[in-house]
Amino acid sequence: MSAAANDSRDELPDFGSEVFRRDPYPVYRRMRETRPVFRAERGPFHFSVLSRHADIAGVLRDPRMSVDRPFQPKPPTDEVDPATLHPLARALRALSRIMLFRDPPDHTRLRGLVGRAFTPRMVESLRPRIEAQVDELLAPCLRDGGFDLVHAFAEPLPILVIAELLGLPGSDRADLKRWSDALAVMLDGSIAMQHVGRAIEAAVAVIDYLRQHLEAKRRDPKDDLVSAMLSAQERDRLTDDEILGTVLVVMAAGHETTTNLIGNGALALLRHPGELARLRAEPGRIESAVEEILRFDSPVQATSRVPTEDIEIDGTRFPKGEEIGLLIGAANRDPAVFPDPDRFDIARTENRHLSFGLGIHFCLGAGLARLEGQVAIGRLVASAPGLALAEDSDAIQWRPGWLLRGPTRLAVRV
Repeated sequence: MSAAANDSRDELPDFGSEVFRRDPYPVYRRMRETRPVFRAERGPFHFSVLSRHADIAGVLRDPRMSVDRPFQPKPPTDEVDPATLHPLARALRALSRIMLFRDPPDHTRLRGLVGRAFTPRMVESLRPRIEAQVDELLAPCLRDGGFDLVHAFAEPLPILVIAELLGLPGSDRADLKRWSDALAVMLDGSIAMQHVGRAIEAAVAVIDYLRQHLEAKRRDPKDDLVSAMLSAQERDRLTDDEILGTVLVVMAAGHETTTNLIGNGALALLRHPGELARLRAEPGRIESAVEEILRFDSPVQATSRVPTEDIEIDGTRFPKGEEIGLLIGAANRDPAVFPDPDRFDIARTENRHLSFGLGIHFCLGAGLARLEGQVAIGRLVASAPGLALAEDSDAIQWRPGWLLRGPTRLAVRV
């Protein structure tokens, strides 16, 4: 290990500060330029963070890297009767079956099954319904002349889409959103511990709710993802907890990240009126515009991996079992990959951003998120020619954590 990589005097930036949450990209730039492979030790604790595109892409593709983090709880095994467990233990067991936290072969088996609902053909078949939902949400917003784009538009759309995909009643939208918001805390380890209690309560409530729907769909299956998983349960050796865990990740990850994609995208366009005018004049650029939004201000700012054996990255040794942070937001502004990386350019052609990851854990819902973003932002821009921020952009409030990035409120006028 190089001396610079293990200099205990070096400190990680304050990722939890309000200044950082408002604009993390100057910090990322300094890290890439001065400490792209950061590893510091504090007694028994260590901090390891990568910020360059090439290093992070290499880790994401490396089969020696695991998603089984060292501090994940180890809940009761499948052999324990769920009826004998405390509701919290039942919830934790289902949460531990989420494919985001599973390595092969379990990850391969779960992803192969759920992937059937996210093929390009299946995703494209959802377009008419997504377009109708977008128009339905936008209509009252445009009549009012001003609205909170996050609360009235970016938040409800993904929940409506997810409910339809899973076969859950649209009338339960308010509960599904509340639970998804709370569950997102479990995907964002940067949020203070005082928020975790609410996430656990939500996990207990939503799992009880979903167990009831599992039983109902066993009796009366429909054309939806939950029914499809139940029909394959015996063939693919799926447990109820694995089905529940899969539904939870579709709810939490699919809702929060798509909401942030729409919110971040609208904000980027409003802060760059030239690009907004360009998209309005050339609506055919919506696909490249959404890719640039994903790169420029990624809804997921970081993830991590754990090596299953000792490895070396750019001369720095990382021992087996030591979690390594991967700054996706920093990789997406790496000038070695993206010319003029701090420029927002909806016509950018070479856009190898890492916002959906790489390798076997590449985001399963990437196609659906892209479609929702393209329809939502494209229709918003086309139907609101006078769209503008209704407040100082520096006053915008951001999510309490930083791993998942997006505004919590975005006042606009039309």
